[in-house]
Amino acid sequence: MRRFRFRLAPVLRLRAQLERVARRDLAAALSSLATLDQQFEAATQGLRDCAEQAVQAGPVGALSKAFEDGLRRHQWRLQERRQQAQQAADAARAQFVQRAADRKALARLREQQHTAWRAEAQRAEQADADEIAVMARGAGPQAGRAQGALQ
Repeated sequence: MRRFRFRLAPVLRLRAQLERVARRDLAAALSSLATLDQQFEAATQGLRDCAEQAVQAGPVGALSKAFEDGLRRHQWRLQERRQQAQQAADAARAQFVQRAADRKALARLREQQHTAWRAEAQRAEQADADEIAVMARGAGPQAGRAQGALQ
């Protein structure tokens, strides 16, 4: 019996590789987004701390207000970067979903062809077995006559 050969196997391997790359890109984008979220949360906590210190009179209060202004600007820049990172993550997610769908479609096609090949191979084997059985039945009486003629 000949082996199953999927003609699009190289394309399937390429699609699987592209899916892995897309998964890696998505993971990197989500990691970047998580890092920005952590930085934003740290800036928010810093703003809370500065607000508590800003009520004090004197140089500590003035320094806290100045630091609070700097943290607000930093937080604003983080929000812009987070929006960009969110867009990048959404694009990476969409690309990953598309790559996974492409690979799955080819994998289903391979499975369908393999199933059809297996069914055809089983039919061929059954036909061979039936042919051998018919030949054995047909040879049985002839073999008996040939033995009787020899005696």
